[in-house]
Amino acid sequence: MGDARCAWCGAALPDAAGAGRRYCHAGHRQAAWRARRRWSQAEAARRTLVTAGSMLLTQVEQELAGMAADDGTALEGAAHCTAVARIPRLTDRLVRLAVLADRQAGASWPQIGRALGISGEAARARFTRRGTCEGRPGPGDVPPR
Repeated sequence: MGDARCAWCGAALPDAAGAGRRYCHAGHRQAAWRARRRWSQAEAARRTLVTAGSMLLTQVEQELAGMAADDGTALEGAAHCTAVARIPRLTDRLVRLAVLADRQAGASWPQIGRALGISGEAARARFTRRGTCEGRPGPGDVPPR
């Protein structure tokens, strides 16, 4: 069993460890249990995120299909801009849902900030100001049925 490693930290388990042992000490076993629990509790937020992403993709495809179907005779001024004007709002909503899902899964603000290319403090200030990361989706975060 000399090549067995702790499932939490990767440290080598001692040869005297019993068969089936996965963690080097009880603290790592508890940390792994808490991480699995947070991940399962964030399931609803992940489902909402996937649904919102699918809706965004569908709306972008519909806008582009509408532009492609037009023969060019009835194009109004700035038609291309009009077609994609809603996309920034939709992607902002998608980012807020992703932050909510990550927070519910136990991600820290510095981790979220790194993923978004900003500091952890900036991420916390930006996303808690709107109340998007209080542990429950807001009325605008739930996709229509």
